[in-house]
Formats: sequence, structure tokens, C-alpha cells
Amino acid sequence: MDISLLKTFLEVVKTRHFGHAADHLCITQSAVSARIKMIESLLSVRRQLG
Repeated sequence: MDISLLKTFLEVVKTRHFGHAADHLCITQSAVSARIKMIESLLSVRRQLG
């Protein structure tokens, strides 16, 4: 797994917000979303809504 994926995951956990995580990582919100989707795919998990 790429270290950037882990850093993104940790930032989302810390901020609890994709937009804030994106700001802190100096990337777009869509890049954060794509990275989280890649993590979910690698780990064969699905995001729970709510």
C-alpha cells in the first residue's frame, strides 16, 4: 500500500471531513475521495453511510 494512502486515511480520521483533509494535505477533495476508495478496494471493504 502506498504511504500517501495511509497519510490520507489518517488525515480523514483526524479531521472527520474529506474537504478539511484535502486542505491539510494540499490536494483536492476528489483526490482524497479517490484515495479512500482505493483503500476500500485494497481491503475489500465498503463505506457505511450515516
